[in-house]
Amino acid sequence: MFRALVISSSAAVLLVASVSAGIGQSTPSPQPGPTNPTTPSNNPQAHPGATMVINPTVEECRQGWNSAMKWTKEQFDHFCTTLQASK
Repeated sequence: MFRALVISSSAAVLLVASVSAGIGQSTPSPQPGPTNPTTPSNNPQAHPGATMVINPTVEECRQGWNSAMKWTKEQFDHFCTTLQASK
């Protein structure tokens, strides 16, 4: 009699464990985000035909700033300082 009670109790525990595990697996996965999110209007890359300014190269930083460049002296100095700090 005691043995039958132990076997039925074990079976009940296994049944509850498998049902609760099945419930946890049936949780739906989250929906993916938008495939074409709107781009912020202050991003220059978001506007077709916009001119992108590329930072100076290491060689340009070595040569130094001149007035024919597309950057102001302050911008050039900032870009070159940032470039050297990243190396």
